[in-house]
Amino acid sequence: MTELSPSWGWASGDMISTTRDLNTFFAALLAGRLLPPAQQQEMFTMVRTPADKWIKDTAYGLGVSSVDLPCTTVWGMGGAINGSWTYTYGSRDGRHLLSTNVNGDWLNGGNGPIDLFTAELKAEFCPGS
Repeated sequence: MTELSPSWGWASGDMISTTRDLNTFFAALLAGRLLPPAQQQEMFTMVRTPADKWIKDTAYGLGVSSVDLPCTTVWGMGGAINGSWTYTYGSRDGRHLLSTNVNGDWLNGGNGPIDLFTAELKAEFCPGS
């Protein structure tokens, strides 16, 4: 329960979950167990995003994005609202996932949250690179 009403941000912050639940959902979504094949293919039809508008080396599909790492590409989604940001990304087959939630605004300004996000993805999916 919170005193913050996220209604100003439309869907931002409207879901309350756990990282375990996010992993369960994204494992099923990425592996193709939630959508019919045609919709799954549409979801993974990506459009490159300019690095100055979002996160470097990313593309956006229908409800998911991809991040190109030095050794692989991961798929998932994330979001942020005052005091919290959460994301889940994983392998295309949904077998290897990382869900992270950061509570706090201690990374104010600059690229702090984005730098932490990409560093964590690289450490998880490309250890040693």
